[in-house]
Amino acid sequence: MVCCTRFLLIVLLVASPALALDVRVVDAAGKPVANAEVSILGLSGVAYTDADGRFTWKPDPLPPFEVLVVLPGGRFMRPVLVERLTTDGPLTITVSPLADEAITVVGSAPSIESTPAAGTTTLSGREILERSATNLTQTLGSIAGVSIVSEGQAAVPAIRGLARGRTLILIDGARVTSERRVGPSATFLDPVSLDSVEVSRGPGSVAYGSDAFGGVIYARTRRIEPNAPLRVKLLGSAGVGLPEIQGAAEISKGTSKGGLIAQLHYREAADYRSPEGEVFNSSWRTQGLLVKGDHAVGNGLLSASWQSDFGRDVGRPRNNSKTVRFSYPVEDSHRFTTSFEVNKLWVFDHVDGTAFLGSYAQTTDQDRYATATTPRSIERADVTARDYQLRGKAERLVGPAKLSIGLDMNGRHGLHALDSLLRYDLSGSLAQTTENVSVDDAQRMDTGAFASIEAPLASRLVFSGGLRGDYVTTRNEGGYFGDRSTSNSAGSGFVSLTAAVSPGLSLTGQVSRGFRDPTLSDRYYRGPTGRGFITGNPDLDPETSLQFDGGLRHTVGRVRWAFYVFEYRIRNLIERYQTAPDFFYFRNRGEARIRGAEIELQATLGAGFSAELTGQIQRGRALDDDAWLDDMSPDTASAQMRRQFGERGYAQARLSVFARDDRTGPTEEAVGAHTMLDASAGIRLIRQLELRVAASNLLDQRYLLSPDTRAVLAPGVSLLVSVVASF
Repeated sequence: MVCCTRFLLIVLLVASPALALDVRVVDAAGKPVANAEVSILGLSGVAYTDADGRFTWKPDPLPPFEVLVVLPGGRFMRPVLVERLTTDGPLTITVSPLADEAITVVGSAPSIESTPAAGTTTLSGREILERSATNLTQTLGSIAGVSIVSEGQAAVPAIRGLARGRTLILIDGARVTSERRVGPSATFLDPVSLDSVEVSRGPGSVAYGSDAFGGVIYARTRRIEPNAPLRVKLLGSAGVGLPEIQGAAEISKGTSKGGLIAQLHYREAADYRSPEGEVFNSSWRTQGLLVKGDHAVGNGLLSASWQSDFGRDVGRPRNNSKTVRFSYPVEDSHRFTTSFEVNKLWVFDHVDGTAFLGSYAQTTDQDRYATATTPRSIERADVTARDYQLRGKAERLVGPAKLSIGLDMNGRHGLHALDSLLRYDLSGSLAQTTENVSVDDAQRMDTGAFASIEAPLASRLVFSGGLRGDYVTTRNEGGYFGDRSTSNSAGSGFVSLTAAVSPGLSLTGQVSRGFRDPTLSDRYYRGPTGRGFITGNPDLDPETSLQFDGGLRHTVGRVRWAFYVFEYRIRNLIERYQTAPDFFYFRNRGEARIRGAEIELQATLGAGFSAELTGQIQRGRALDDDAWLDDMSPDTASAQMRRQFGERGYAQARLSVFARDDRTGPTEEAVGAHTMLDASAGIRLIRQLELRVAASNLLDQRYLLSPDTRAVLAPGVSLLVSVVASF
């Protein structure tokens, strides 16, 4: 760590002088866009405009490049292509709103502190709504490198095959934590409340510590622009095939220095139909509310929000559900998040911070149905916990370099898990209840400090590097494992070089080190889960990673594409294994290797047409016995064609091809090849009323939801009709 620190200081001292890019951002009327967040696609970091709409970017990028501007209210502007720089005064770019267009921005994740070689993608709020997704995981289905683990509404997103606590989820900058072994999923989150979802595929340990060496998913809830008029929005949806009904209401009002928004949502789905018939236990129900306010203070912005979500009877469909029904009768989340952003504070160009308090409760049921000779029984786990986070970061331009420093403290406390066995008699009456305290009181705290730097070494060569130190402690009192505690220190870091090979073409190579400390449940929980019965391991060691990433990006005219390769070595891999059907344990397993490649291409074709292509390959092995790892996605390629009809409507279709995957991990089975065809369209009937239709699996393909040995068939043909009214 000391040697790395000295190296970063040397880079700062010897960095070659570089011209700074001076830009002024204006709207269509020529007025300056103040206090906006600006990112350059394919480059890490963000800048912020001043009162005159100006910002400075160091080192200056080699054109052509694209600039993405996010207004203070969180609204995304259309990316602007810069093909040449000016020599007399600042470069002026004019931004325009996306209006009713959906957009997926490859090469951008402005809210995430990503590393230079990471693959980044941003989905706009409009794109999220058009996908008609029922959960956060489904919104990410077309992004290269992102796959789905588990089944049904409780499915979990994984980046580059790194599930089970190795992919970090943030909502408005605050961590999402779950005691589910498959990892956090934000099952409770309704996509209708989101303004954007950003994804960074690649190492995130320096900025975010544990749980992030697979990547980061950032969900940003809606914000209102200052002085926006009073608006009311109503949404109603109904579906067949996947029989869902949805209702949402939103009221918002801008103020002279910010804005206020309040949202309510309700969703309910009955058991869906697969190509072979109805899938039992796939129903679910959620509801919730969001209240959020923003207020400008001087040259900064203060935000605060309260979000409550309630999941009820969320089914976990399995191929034995008519014998043992697994479900989450209760999943409740309450989150209070406040954040601030300040430009030009003390010696820093930008300072931001996030504070978060939350509570979480989940009930898991394994309901074993009665037979002719055996009465019904329910194994139940009731889990409650409270969460917190304090995080701050400051940036400063130092000569030709950009320096960032930060502090991060996050954790979970008051974890309590009660394991209950409810026995019934043959008449169906409750006969006996037995309770066992699995976890009486457990807590986990992660305290970290980090710093990163970006500096030019030559006119076309940029160095980036970062360091982080963490101290993670856990404590368990009582329960199944008794009084236990752990304390581990961890170091993370990365170094990268980015070369501008030619105008619009850049090449990045990167080496990183990360870590993941086991969750409290990994160590101290014993009881029923949504997959079976699991026993933790208090002697687990943290995982560490050595990660190699390469990225090639190109922007020319109306086409942008990117190609990524990666190889990750994980030591002390924490593996879930089974000794009998549905009985699982945890252990550290030597070293594992994950390799892969991803490609993304976007093109604006003119006349309202645009196209998007993606593809991915992942391979994962345990190096001690060469066995395949769980959670790797099959080889996948997809293509989308979209036509925008001005502000009146749109139509799009996506074809995705999944290869057969027989590289099964220890708890998986082979999944056959299949092809998915999805389509959607929308039309604005009048100014206040819009109609949208989304169809999925139009080819009625038969395939498993996941490679899990208990997996069920995915939905067949389904149709969802939505009506949106705005006043």
